[in-house]
Amino acid sequence: MPRLILTLLALAVLFCLLCGPVAWVALRLWKRGDLGAFRPLRAVWITQVVLASALVFAADSLGLANPMGWMVAIVLATSLGGAASYGLWRLLTRAPAH
Repeated sequence: MPRLILTLLALAVLFCLLCGPVAWVALRLWKRGDLGAFRPLRAVWITQVVLASALVFAADSLGLANPMGWMVAIVLATSLGGAASYGLWRLLTRAPAH
């Protein structure tokens, strides 16, 4: 039972690491006046989960050493890359409106 609880805790932490930065970027944009900043987050989160899962399965099938390290690195890279591209996309799509 403790192993299941630790696994669920690890999954919750990885999910927060994956979706947290994009939510933070959306919150910052919303505070700056972009009232539609939270609308596309559902699609961004699904895309990030699918991309991170595919990369983790690819790393596992390649038999890379230290699978937990690769999993955390993939989640962090996907998360930060998604947050940066989401923020840039929202800023570029809002720029012509001003």
